[in-house]
Amino acid sequence: MQRTYVTQTDIATMEKLTELITPSLLTGLVDAIIPYSPTDQIDFSTTPSKLLGGDTRLPPSVGIPAWEFLVALSKLDSSEIPKINLLAFLPRPSEVDFPKQALGMQLLLDQAPRRLCKGADRRWIKGLFDGVSIAFAKSLDSLPEGESPYSWERWERTGTKFGYWVLARTWFVTPFVHSEDFDLQKRAVEFTDQTRKKVEQITGTMDPHRKKRDEILSDFYAFPRVVREGPAKDVTTVEGYAYWMCMVMDVHFPIINRFKRYPYANLWCGRQDTDEELEWMEKTGGFGRVDEQVAERVRKDIEMGVWTPLGLK
Repeated sequence: MQRTYVTQTDIATMEKLTELITPSLLTGLVDAIIPYSPTDQIDFSTTPSKLLGGDTRLPPSVGIPAWEFLVALSKLDSSEIPKINLLAFLPRPSEVDFPKQALGMQLLLDQAPRRLCKGADRRWIKGLFDGVSIAFAKSLDSLPEGESPYSWERWERTGTKFGYWVLARTWFVTPFVHSEDFDLQKRAVEFTDQTRKKVEQITGTMDPHRKKRDEILSDFYAFPRVVREGPAKDVTTVEGYAYWMCMVMDVHFPIINRFKRYPYANLWCGRQDTDEELEWMEKTGGFGRVDEQVAERVRKDIEMGVWTPLGLK
């Protein structure tokens, strides 16, 4: 397929990105993060432990090229990055392989940094990659309904099983969940509710968390608690997993609603903690707290107005 680019970015930059953003990388990321066949039934009695067991490493086949992409992106002039139309690296939205490659691109922008950036490199997540990821997510969200890459109907036409689609759809909303923009947080809640309703419709069940909906969307201590507890042992079905993940996405909202930002992102953004945020950190057992040696290095870079290149020890 011949690719065309609707962008003002210089030719050398586009050629470099074209070398790095390949269909095999995008589909490979999907296969690594959702390690199931889309056309087979998934055993959800083992899925939570397999996907949420703590090992988030990417295999070298996708981890190495994903890292090369992140490094290349970090070296671009900041004025060039907003001009890049990442949709141009994908098949046309109407094409059958668009949903999976769109998901791969979203994973490349949102999850690869979180899995590959360690130590002080994590500053780049909030400082650069989240902004690119959110911009791409917004471009997907603005597509006409028939071209949406996260609709069940599109995946179903390719023989994808419902359980696989549930796993795929979860990843499409994470850029909005990670955002500190209140309107995008509201979109995340809306997106998650659309997922919930589709699961209820397909499975003929009802999300048990509906009974505590007001509490879930107001408890700004819930997210750290839910992450540490993990899914309940009775989460063994596709609907059980879906409803639990919807709840996990929802409990981000009250933090932004209360603080207008994530307190655990303050270090990376060069922000001072408020007294309320320090209290929140204390009551959540230091959730998101960073090793002091790493924190000192990040603070020094911010004070000097510099960015330590990715991977530089």
